[in-house]
Amino acid sequence: MTARVLADVSISTRAVSRSERVDFWREQVGRLLIDVECQRPPEQELDASLRYQDFGLFRMATIQANAHAVARSGHSIRHDGRDSIFACLMLQGRGFSHQGVDCALHVPGDVVLYDTAQPYGHGFPEQMAMAVLDIPRQLFEQQVGGWPGKGLVKIDHSVGIAGWGPQAVRQLLAEGVPAALAARAHQASQLLEWLHSLWAVQCGQALAGKSTLCSLWRAKAYIEQHLTEDELDGERISRALGLSARQLARIFEQEGLSVSRYLWGRRLERCRIDLQDPALRHLSVSELAFRWGFNHLAHFCRSYKQRFGETPSHTRRQGRSQPGVCKC
Repeated sequence: MTARVLADVSISTRAVSRSERVDFWREQVGRLLIDVECQRPPEQELDASLRYQDFGLFRMATIQANAHAVARSGHSIRHDGRDSIFACLMLQGRGFSHQGVDCALHVPGDVVLYDTAQPYGHGFPEQMAMAVLDIPRQLFEQQVGGWPGKGLVKIDHSVGIAGWGPQAVRQLLAEGVPAALAARAHQASQLLEWLHSLWAVQCGQALAGKSTLCSLWRAKAYIEQHLTEDELDGERISRALGLSARQLARIFEQEGLSVSRYLWGRRLERCRIDLQDPALRHLSVSELAFRWGFNHLAHFCRSYKQRFGETPSHTRRQGRSQPGVCKC
């Protein structure tokens, strides 16, 4: 099994001679993403590039190429045992994907999800661009939903909140991925929240209509953008979204949460990410807690231990060799 690559990487077949391009592409995709076989029209040279980015929680590969096809066979799976769920978002062109007895045509805005532990294939008859989220199976099960264990799943771009995907990914590509782990985790969380909402609609698990889910996503996105601000509360969120406080409360009831409880939980999770970040080891636990809107350290420590089953100091010690600075 190939070790995980931690740095951001960009590759292109233009870096090698024309006769070496297919072998080069297969080797590099296998090193960075997953082992697959690659074919292209005999009369056409493979012109492809891949931008690999690590978001801490998962990885994303943005692929641009001319006409080609890839397949993950049983041999590839035995050779390369990486175990992820891939969520592919078409950004340009058309793609044909199959796994088991399921086959799907996808165009820009569509999302196709599939299990990398089972054989699958893609065909691209024209110039294409696609973002591939490489999500570890356990993370997918925890934050997106239970994988059905059969075939691929296509989510059509006509699903209301699906339209946010291309916009968000293009924004990430335009802005670049920040070096700080916390900032990357923030972006990853937004993408996982988007997938979670899509998955709930696709699997019939959403009790609310599409408009309500869109409002829920907008509320969560607003919370993520303003999470460090002390004055962030339900009243401000509802005002920013043009909703009444009662409407906002009903939206969050879809997930069995109050607005304040969701906000509190997100702040605890961001504190945990910062505590695990070696780049922030110069900040004390109290400084990190205050940074995310917690004004009482003892209350923060109790809430943190209740949620994660360990103290903030223990989390920090797990991520660094020096002892923690907080005694709570």
